[in-house]
Amino acid sequence: MNLRKTEFVLTLIAGITGIIAGITGIASGGILAAFSGSEELSNATSMTATDSEVLVAAGGFAIIFSIIALVLGIALLVFAVLIKRNAKVFGILTLVVGAVGFFLVGLLWIVPGVLAIIAGVMCLARKVETV
Repeated sequence: MNLRKTEFVLTLIAGITGIIAGITGIASGGILAAFSGSEELSNATSMTATDSEVLVAAGGFAIIFSIIALVLGIALLVFAVLIKRNAKVFGILTLVVGAVGFFLVGLLWIVPGVLAIIAGVMCLARKVETV
């Protein structure tokens, strides 16, 4: 029997897309931090030194939050493997990870977050019939 197959697949896809979101966020933060110190950008947009420092700090924060989101994506992959052992515990963890990701990387976490929340709710609400 394929018990909890739907939850497994949803959590697996959420983990894979969460890893992609984390990598995308790391790349975006790196690009933001790298371009903020360039002379061409500051001359073309009349940025001050303070503006450039703020962009570097924002890029650094984006990288830090994206690394945490990458770890959450990896955690979702682990939860997908373990979800059949104890559906309630890993359902709650999947639900929490899905919600926390929205606060870390925002719009990049829409697909993995929604899938993880759906999988977590299904783990908590669904009764599996034993044969």
